[in-house]
Amino acid sequence: MAERAVRISASDLDAVAPVLEDGAMARTAVGLDAGGGLTSGVWESEAFTWETDGYPVDETCVIIEGVVEFRYPDGSVEAFGPGEAFAIAKGTPLVWHQDGTVRKFFVIRES
Repeated sequence: MAERAVRISASDLDAVAPVLEDGAMARTAVGLDAGGGLTSGVWESEAFTWETDGYPVDETCVIIEGVVEFRYPDGSVEAFGPGEAFAIAKGTPLVWHQDGTVRKFFVIRES
């Protein structure tokens, strides 16, 4: 475990080459890998839509740039923009949609 705080900055993405992720070009910079499936960092992706019957991890995010919209099986929709935070529990069914580039800080727990 780290012996001091780890700074995570959106500029960490500058050193990361984009890769194809779920049909869109995306970049991820992991600032801390604490072990046991716990990671945090910053992520960016161009516009895309992704549907899942069950979100693969527990994730908490703060949007830095752009807007992400979640569409749920019951027809409801939620949108989150810059400065807003959200958490998604593993197994949540949803459609993740973004019309443009989104940057977010994230904490993921894989279990």
